[in-house]
Amino acid sequence: MAQHPIYIGVDIGTQGLRCIGWQNGSIIARNSISLTTLNPRSGWAVQDASEIWDAFVKVVKLTVEQCQPYGELRGIGLDATSSIMMVGRDGTPKSEVMLWMDVRAGKYAQTIGGLVGRSESAELPWSKALWLYDTYPHLFNESNYLIEVADWINWNLTGEWTRSRASALLKWHATTKSDLPEWANLFPEIVKCLPKTTVGVAELLGVVSSRAAQQIGVKESNVIVAGPIIDAYAGAIGSGAIQPGSMALILGSSTCELFHDYSFKPTAGLWGPFDDVYHVGLDVLEAGQPSTGSVVRWVERNMGASRSLDELDKLACEIEPGCGGLRVFPAFQGVRSPWPNDRARGAIHGLSLGHSVAHVIRAVYEGTSSDIRRIMDTLKMRATRRIVASGGGTNSRLWLQIIADICGLPLEIADNDSVTRGAAMLAAKADGYISQLNDLSVAWPIIQPSEQMGVYQEVYQKYLEEFPTFMPADRVNISG
Repeated sequence: MAQHPIYIGVDIGTQGLRCIGWQNGSIIARNSISLTTLNPRSGWAVQDASEIWDAFVKVVKLTVEQCQPYGELRGIGLDATSSIMMVGRDGTPKSEVMLWMDVRAGKYAQTIGGLVGRSESAELPWSKALWLYDTYPHLFNESNYLIEVADWINWNLTGEWTRSRASALLKWHATTKSDLPEWANLFPEIVKCLPKTTVGVAELLGVVSSRAAQQIGVKESNVIVAGPIIDAYAGAIGSGAIQPGSMALILGSSTCELFHDYSFKPTAGLWGPFDDVYHVGLDVLEAGQPSTGSVVRWVERNMGASRSLDELDKLACEIEPGCGGLRVFPAFQGVRSPWPNDRARGAIHGLSLGHSVAHVIRAVYEGTSSDIRRIMDTLKMRATRRIVASGGGTNSRLWLQIIADICGLPLEIADNDSVTRGAAMLAAKADGYISQLNDLSVAWPIIQPSEQMGVYQEVYQKYLEEFPTFMPADRVNISG
């Protein structure tokens, strides 16, 4: 009997790369590798592009080797954060990678906001592009490209210079009719450095080149590469959350909330609505918080005294809701939704000699969970019929329970492979093995709100009362 084809899925995340081999719905190989993030100044976050490609080669090569006994590798799909860089047309990096969470370009976000008619986040790439052009104008010439990490990785794989159509739509203000917004002609020096060809989600981008095949250990010359997608959206695909009335809650270094339905009205403070990103007839509204899991890791690294996050979670389980008056405002890299503010910064409030690191960890969970509820309340999305949580944050049962209690809603808990599974499914669709990206149907475990839900409504109300005091004075307009 013929073996089913194998597809590689790669998630290029903030903290590292994860890779799986996916065959007929099952994961047959799984590997990961860490990346180094530097924060040279407040609000800055950068990585080395060469480190990302080297890590990609290592993790994919190992996965390919592990998949060889199971059959034929047919395709590679990947997702990544919306992080930008300058490269020569020979592929040589000309700058560091400005990560999605880098918010140095705040004043340029105000410029773009004036063009789009609403608040603009400094996380988004147009703001960063303006900062790059003002700071390094000599890089913007005919010999260089301004490109996202996913597109640079795909060039390394195929030799094809393309832009992700999904990223153009989700992050670069493209429209359904054009790959660029109408006002892009105000910045011709930037536009000329963007690759002219776009490739859609799960469309055939190209095939692995002979050079890349040698690097990643692929023997076949017909391994296809699929059009990429933003990491959170891959998580929605791989968790089966792209259904009408469903919210995909991706808990990673940041938290992303993706609301799916047949149609939405534009909503202040949200990204979208985006038309049919997945080609399944559903629109998406996106909200999120720039720093959540990264704040948890920050506490572990700086206050944990060499204890693992699992150990800290066990200690935090012994702390009462409300953490003895301790509150964490988790805007360590600003605020994204529903009131974008790149100048907001995090705070640990109410700290006393009676508090411990266990209180701080639990307070981070309570603060981030309150932010999720605040977003849902502001957007009147509490009627969401289904919440599917995925990402590395689902390793913390305590965090998940606090989210369920503060939001007062059950959570379906997808496995930790949702994002990489979604990436692999891109390749499977591009290859014609599956017909739709919403074909996945899984009965995930469910966490129900506990008896502490009532107490947590008080915690949430306290959070709402104190939230404005931590916002910069000129940006406290939180009335909608």
